[in-house]
Amino acid sequence: MNYQRMPIEVESPEQMGYGNVKYNLTESSFTDTKWQDLNVNLDDLVLCYVDHLGHPGLRQLLATEAGLKADQVILTVGAASALFMISTALLERGDRLLVVRPNYATNIETPRAIGAQIDFYDLKLEEGFQFDVDRLIAMIKPDTRLVSITVPHNPTGVVTPPAVLKRLIAEVERRGIWLLVDETYRDMAFDHPIPYTASLSPRVISVSSLSKTWGLPGIRLGWAMCQDSKMMETLLAAKEQIFICGSAVDEELGYRFYKKKNEVLPRVREKIQEKRALVLSWLEE
Repeated sequence: MNYQRMPIEVESPEQMGYGNVKYNLTESSFTDTKWQDLNVNLDDLVLCYVDHLGHPGLRQLLATEAGLKADQVILTVGAASALFMISTALLERGDRLLVVRPNYATNIETPRAIGAQIDFYDLKLEEGFQFDVDRLIAMIKPDTRLVSITVPHNPTGVVTPPAVLKRLIAEVERRGIWLLVDETYRDMAFDHPIPYTASLSPRVISVSSLSKTWGLPGIRLGWAMCQDSKMMETLLAAKEQIFICGSAVDEELGYRFYKKKNEVLPRVREKIQEKRALVLSWLEE
């Protein structure tokens, strides 16, 4: 694989040094959580190899919320590793995928490193950063293996209407290809709850994490969901070959936090709304 560093990572605040960034106008995550705010005691935690699929309790919480089964969820080292696993599991040199762009860098650079051929559907400001589903479908070629989108869209926050999403899913089902939905910002959607996309079809793989909405990027915990058992077996094989299993500490922290998610979410959303209003006011001025 031909690895190249991604500009988004080279220029990230953590690499530039947080102390060197006076005004960060592009931060997409909720404020980072402090350890003391988690209020957890891990004195009894055994630091062993853990379940290769991930913490059973956390997977069950996620699965129940999504209307899936626990074995249809695999925990990963952040969403980024899930995206890497999916690309390497589905694509080889010369394979083709269709990416709705802008998109998170890993959804582009990992297929590029593999040597896959990428077709881009470029979103436009004049069209409200929504994709025309018929035009997108028309771009799917006979050798396309994967269609990659983000919902809510990264970085604009635009939400794909359910009818549009279902139309696209019906088409990937008809063609027997895969739809990857990076839904890392799902819990930041305010107007209408967004379904876990993997619950809508066995041909969909959805990916998310605790990093963005929850301000927990430091514990490196994400997941992929899919109803297809063969795909889940493949993702498990990929995970085992890359890092065997996740961190016992990260997964236990994630589990305990997610059990209290509904207590935390109202505060998070209130703060996000405050900061959104601040940005809108600044733009107006």
